[in-house]
Amino acid sequence: MARHCETNRSSAFAYFFFDGRDGQKESQTVGSLVRSLIAQFTATYGGIPATLAKLYQSCHDGRSQPSVQSLQSVLLTILESFDNVYIVLDALDECTERKDILKWIKEMTSWRKDKLHLLATSRPEEDIAKHLRLLDSDHVYIKQGLITRDVKRYVDHILNGDDGFDRWNNEIKANIKSKLLDSAGGMFVLF
Repeated sequence: MARHCETNRSSAFAYFFFDGRDGQKESQTVGSLVRSLIAQFTATYGGIPATLAKLYQSCHDGRSQPSVQSLQSVLLTILESFDNVYIVLDALDECTERKDILKWIKEMTSWRKDKLHLLATSRPEEDIAKHLRLLDSDHVYIKQGLITRDVKRYVDHILNGDDGFDRWNNEIKANIKSKLLDSAGGMFVLF
């Protein structure tokens, strides 16, 4: 799971990827998202926030797990210390808790519209698209043809430019390319 957070005086940035690959179930939940965001924003907070330390103590010094609601409360307290918060949620459609993530996004976007800047990407799943359109009309649908063209160029570059693929014949390379292009799909992006 890729994560990155940085600060620029009064702004903080975080990224979360809902990794849908086999064996990555722990990175497909709302709880893992909130934990990751807490970790990323705490790194730029300038120490351990008192609310996080209190939550840790209330969970028997980490021997029990806090609820997602408790973690959400801590996250919002941490975010209050920044003037602007930028969060990128990648592959929203890979979240195993679809209703919960859509509810979480709704709660977050109602928190402080002037402070929170959210970018979410997803394949064009109707429930996600419908929900996000209701929250914000500033969305972009990236047509599948554009994505397919970019994926094709990238895959060609890797398959033909990396010496590790030289031992594979053209039929195998074509099969790999076909499978990747079939799964690229379209994408929905919320600003």
